[in-house]
Amino acid sequence: MTKKMKNLLFVCAGNTQRSPTFEIWFKKNRPQYNVKSAGTLYYSCQMLTKELLEWADIVYVMDLDQEMFIARKFPEFLGKVTVVGCNDDYQRESSLLFKLIEYWTKKNNL
Repeated sequence: MTKKMKNLLFVCAGNTQRSPTFEIWFKKNRPQYNVKSAGTLYYSCQMLTKELLEWADIVYVMDLDQEMFIARKFPEFLGKVTVVGCNDDYQRESSLLFKLIEYWTKKNNL
C-alpha cells in the first residue's frame, strides 16, 4: 500500500517572492510532497481560492496578514493554517530566503 503524498500550500501576499520560493525549494528538495503556492492580493500571480484550500492538507502562510485573510474569507479552512513567520524582506529565490527555508524545514521536521 502506498502512502498518500501530503499536499502543501504556501501563501503570501502577492505570490511573487516568498511563497513561490518555498514552492520551488520544496519541489527540488522535498519531492515527497505535492506543493503549490498562492497569494491573497487581487493581483497575485496565483490567487488563493477555495479549491486550493480544499486541495491542501496543510496551508503555510508567511505571516499573520494571510492568516487573517483566510479567517475572514475562508474561516472553514483556518484549522489547516500554520504561520511560518517569514516577513516580506526577501527577493524571490534569494540565497537568504533559501537559507531561511532550510532552517525552517529542519526545525519543523519537513
